[in-house]
Amino acid sequence: MRSTHTRYAAITATDLLLVSWLIYCALRNVWSTGGISNMTPYLFVFSCYVAARVFRRYASLLWGISIVGIWQSVLALMQHIGWIASRHQLFDVTGSFGNPGQLGGLLAVSMVCMVCLVMQRRKGRVYLFPLFLLQAYALWLSDSRAGWIAAVCGGLFLLWNRPPGAWPKFRTSLPVKIILCILVAVFLWGLYCYKPDSANGRMLVWKVSADMIADKPLLGHGIGGFNRNYMHYQAAFFEKHPDSAYQQYADNVQYAYNEFLHIWVDQGVIGLILSIVLIGGALLVPAERNAYKGPLIAYLVVALFSYPSYVPGLLALFPILLAAIQSRPLSTHISKGVYWGFVAAALCCAGYVGKEYVFRKQCRTTIQGLFSSSASEIAVARKFAADHYRRLLAYPRIADVYAQYAFQHYDPQEALAILSDVKKVVPTSELYCDLGDLHKALGDFNSARDCYRTAGNMIPRRLTPKYKLFVLFRDMGDTCSAKRQAAKILDMPIRLEGTRTLKMKAEVRQFMTTPQ
Repeated sequence: MRSTHTRYAAITATDLLLVSWLIYCALRNVWSTGGISNMTPYLFVFSCYVAARVFRRYASLLWGISIVGIWQSVLALMQHIGWIASRHQLFDVTGSFGNPGQLGGLLAVSMVCMVCLVMQRRKGRVYLFPLFLLQAYALWLSDSRAGWIAAVCGGLFLLWNRPPGAWPKFRTSLPVKIILCILVAVFLWGLYCYKPDSANGRMLVWKVSADMIADKPLLGHGIGGFNRNYMHYQAAFFEKHPDSAYQQYADNVQYAYNEFLHIWVDQGVIGLILSIVLIGGALLVPAERNAYKGPLIAYLVVALFSYPSYVPGLLALFPILLAAIQSRPLSTHISKGVYWGFVAAALCCAGYVGKEYVFRKQCRTTIQGLFSSSASEIAVARKFAADHYRRLLAYPRIADVYAQYAFQHYDPQEALAILSDVKKVVPTSELYCDLGDLHKALGDFNSARDCYRTAGNMIPRRLTPKYKLFVLFRDMGDTCSAKRQAAKILDMPIRLEGTRTLKMKAEVRQFMTTPQ
């Protein structure tokens, strides 16, 4: 959408493909009766894309992304030294992100952008080299395998397709290509062996996601369908494969760890094809006409192993880099009225996204007040949750926190209604255990049994749901079922033995040794 002094503005194939994909996503969201809040990431993508197209000074984008990467590297270094705290309890280095994987994704794209700058500049290259090393060290500190793979892939693409006047081009003979392929394969295998549990956990998620796709391949499960349905499919997977080796890697899952699988699950094969055509059309632009495909390739590699669409700072990179890759304008043009209509729509979308961001931040801080020691803060938080209950359900993590509070402090009937709503948004093993407790307190033992079994199938190596099911059978007087469940508990391996699990097993052993 390039503005000119004429009555018309030129449009590109990328413009049309992006709009077509976003329109399909909006329609798919309506068909699945999803709320408008589910469209927030897509509206954010549209706003960033239009802003980048209007801006048009694409050379500045490389500098902008690189500067952000340098800033994040400085934060990471300060966290490593201990001058500032990270934003995660388990990791020392996260930058301004919630975990080191997100930091690694940003640094990978930033490093490839800096390689672009080095290749474009004939003078002053030496001054960029220390900044590149700073980001490489920060990426090392992040311990992000996806980040390293993305940085290597994006860098190799740029070196292989260097613009005229950069540095001497590598020979592309067949032996050189074979050697490079072998080195890349060894590199990938080494990264797998470095953290095999993490890699196997992702493979489990991808297997279960494939089951979700097989059920609804054409239209998918709707926008937000992955979060709503994944844990149920994981429970069905382990119910069907009770001896699966993947049991030890199972946990509550909120991300597909592959954005293309996520798109396929939510939007079906139609949405996947539209997104691939959109990306493929941009990547088919002749390489010598731009230097932005390297950073985009790095971003796409991150998207293959992580979840950048859940992180606004990373999600913004996709439409910005896409807009920077310019294809030739189509023979058709749009009038200036339509052009400014798109700009106005982007501004409205940006306003809505900003409003939702402010509300989410308010939710996050206010709902935490439920667990405060101050009675006034608790009262404010409870009123806020009651007034914005339906909007809270659009944010799974916040809804889950509210469900935990409701389970602990509300009467069983009221808590059951809240947890029944939350399970449609973010089903977890712990949530189903709480639901089972509520059904049990209300005398509905059959529903309690079903909830405990579902919780146990979701994460087979989790002891709590199996123990609760044992207690249910024991309290019901079903001694045979209680003994069968007790035998399963005593035979099951536990990943981490703690005081709580030891007490549970001790109680089960006592039951088994006591004459009934």
